Amino acid sequence: MSTSEIYEYPDHKPEYNFPGRETKQNPEAMFAEQFARSYQRRFIEIHSRTRKKQTLFIREVPVAGNGIPDLLVFSWNHVPEYNTVSPLVLKDFSPTLRAFEIKISNWRKGLMQAHRYHYFSHASFLVLPWNKQKLLKLHLNIFQTLRIGLWLFDPKSDRIINIFTPRPRKPKSIKYAEKAIALTEKAISL
Repeated sequence: MSTSEIYEYPDHKPEYNFPGRETKQNPEAMFAEQFARSYQRRFIEIHSRTRKKQTLFIREVPVAGNGIPDLLVFSWNHVPEYNTVSPLVLKDFSPTLRAFEIKISNWRKGLMQAHRYHYFSHASFLVLPWNKQKLLKLHLNIFQTLRIGLWLFDPKSDRIINIFTPRPRKPKSIKYAEKAIALTEKAISL
């Protein structure tokens, strides 16, 4: 098991729910994948003050009743006795869980989805294309009030722009946080 790759939750492709989508990847899924790779490369730089530098990235984990975040990122302190051959038991590491909703349009819908992720994550974010910054700066107070991070991403320059990042907090429901961890552990052990 390697924590350096970006895992995909098995047997779940929301874009396949629509006719004609079976053979081509939609632009939003491509944008999300580009963001995930960029964020993975820059995690330490973006979160320079965190002590939790070990990470695991997984896409599209369906957390029952709380939506399907485009990206879940677990981070934890390095555990010296951890054996990379044995299965990863995330709950033993007390990870910080960040959930990301990634949209290329319809920021209001993305905001509502990201808000649901507070039930199982320590921090929730909405990621949009960089060209939405003027519009979104007018609505920044909504993101701050709801404690939803707002980041912009430019895939051409591979740049992540932090407009607002909330400090991690305890999830609203430990039960759903444990569910997200269990689903992730199961998915990466397959």
